[in-house]
Amino acid sequence: MQGASPPVPDPHPVYRGRAWWRNAGGMATVVFIAFFGFNFVIPLLPLYAQLLGVTDVGQTALLGGVLFAIAPLLSAFSSPLWGIIADRYGRKRMVQRALAVSVVAYTLMAMATSVWHVVILRAAIGIFGGFYSMTLAYLVTVTPPSRASIAIALLQGAQILGTIAGPVSAGFIADHYGLRASFFTGAAVVAVGFFSLLVLADDDRAIGAPGEDPSPVKPELRLAPPSVGNLLNRIWHGARDGMRDLRLAIALPGFGSILGALFLTQMVDRSYGPILPLFVAHLGTPDNQVASFSGLVVSLGAAAMGVSAGLGGVVASRWRVYPLLVASLVAGFFLCAPMALVETPMQFLVLRVLIGLFAGGTVTLIMSLANTRIPSASKGTAFGVISSATLLGTAISPLITGALAGFDLRLVFALNSVLYLIALLWVLRSPQVVALIAVGTVASGPVDPTD
Repeated sequence: MQGASPPVPDPHPVYRGRAWWRNAGGMATVVFIAFFGFNFVIPLLPLYAQLLGVTDVGQTALLGGVLFAIAPLLSAFSSPLWGIIADRYGRKRMVQRALAVSVVAYTLMAMATSVWHVVILRAAIGIFGGFYSMTLAYLVTVTPPSRASIAIALLQGAQILGTIAGPVSAGFIADHYGLRASFFTGAAVVAVGFFSLLVLADDDRAIGAPGEDPSPVKPELRLAPPSVGNLLNRIWHGARDGMRDLRLAIALPGFGSILGALFLTQMVDRSYGPILPLFVAHLGTPDNQVASFSGLVVSLGAAAMGVSAGLGGVVASRWRVYPLLVASLVAGFFLCAPMALVETPMQFLVLRVLIGLFAGGTVTLIMSLANTRIPSASKGTAFGVISSATLLGTAISPLITGALAGFDLRLVFALNSVLYLIALLWVLRSPQVVALIAVGTVASGPVDPTD
């Protein structure tokens, strides 16, 4: 019939009904299992260094910092390469690769005879890992744009739950069966995540938006010969474009304050790992309870941060973000300082939970602030730079913490208080920011779910 509207094409099967929920939920399940397994290993690295013959507390803290930092530091350099390979071979495969690398590395760590064996294996995880970034890339591919924020929140929730449950279980295993048993258990749990991924999530290469080529690889790239020269050429052009985007993002109004505050608060968040079990032991915890109590501190701290982050996201959608961010930084400043003065493990635990509750939502608030201050056309570039700042803070903090703890473990918490103060001053350094807080002309407002 002439003049009739053309039929609307059927959406891709992944978008019919709630099929995308199955893939997002499946990947979230894998993330929970993986982070549950990761936390059988990561919180216990300083204690494992002692088991392998490092007796001096200062050296243990320094090596603990290296063990924590080397993986994210090397991952910062290897991630672009894995992203290119993911475009060609698929994101699900890259998630599987990262899980397989962790299984092998954790198994070998459990059999290590020198702390340097563990350093090398942590470096291998950094070079060949990239697990979480690939899970996010997978979600972006398989989820409708209007539901992406829901899927990402589901993934973050799964990560937090794994971080809450893992350390407590790891401490129990370590105290009753030994540290090596905890590493073997972590490898086994991550292996469960690897096999679960095979059945819980579809291959993203067969999924695409309605009317688009389902493969994540552009046709011209699929036709290009897979030579080393072509790969290096793509890396070079990606790096050049990345530097250009970096300059554009930094030039955005107020972006420097956002970036600086995120970097500093991420340094605080990652500072506990290298010294936590050492400080718990220093406070008089019995040797056969150090791992369990350290796991309890990590789990309850993560739970408090999860509550704070969730409330921060809700409140930030209804209140002005700047005052909330300032209040969070002030709370961090005043709560970190007393941690340097605690005398009992329970005092330390209480303060760690309070910091999680009152300052744990800082990163969420910063992200909300970025979402309101960055133009839509620049969000991709800006959030890419924000991710890099987070990764850099994750890598640098353990190195500084480990070196500082060589003089006195308590200095770390004094430094954290100073970092919160610097972040606060950084946010307030712009007269525009002060005016916005005082006058109240900026509210975050509801966030568009498609952003």
